[in-house]
Amino acid sequence: MLITPLFAAVCGLMFLILSFDVISHRRRSRTNLGDGEDPELQKAIRIHGNFSEYVPFTLLLLWLVEVVTGLRTMVVVFGSILLIGRVLHVTGMKDHSKNFRFRQAGVAATFLVIGACSFLLLYSYLPVVTD
Repeated sequence: MLITPLFAAVCGLMFLILSFDVISHRRRSRTNLGDGEDPELQKAIRIHGNFSEYVPFTLLLLWLVEVVTGLRTMVVVFGSILLIGRVLHVTGMKDHSKNFRFRQAGVAATFLVIGACSFLLLYSYLPVVTD
């Protein structure tokens, strides 16, 4: 059984939570389109947008690592780092004045997973040197 779908499911739930947060801010500010120049709505939109921009691609790389390399332990490690990183990023974005380090750690964790998965995939395609 594949592991990546488990991480995709958790990310899917996080995506829904972030979506409902945007909807809630839209209702409060009575803004149907755009951000209405409401700072809280702008923040909610960017948190949701950032998640939308990075998570699908990262999950794709994670799935490819699982399918191409079969390194299930690495998938669990990378998937866990991704989830922790996204929670840290959201926490840091919600109150960026106090938790900027959370945001930085979240970005670093996401980039770590993207980079590590990319390098693992590239490495798996290098020619094997045999004697």
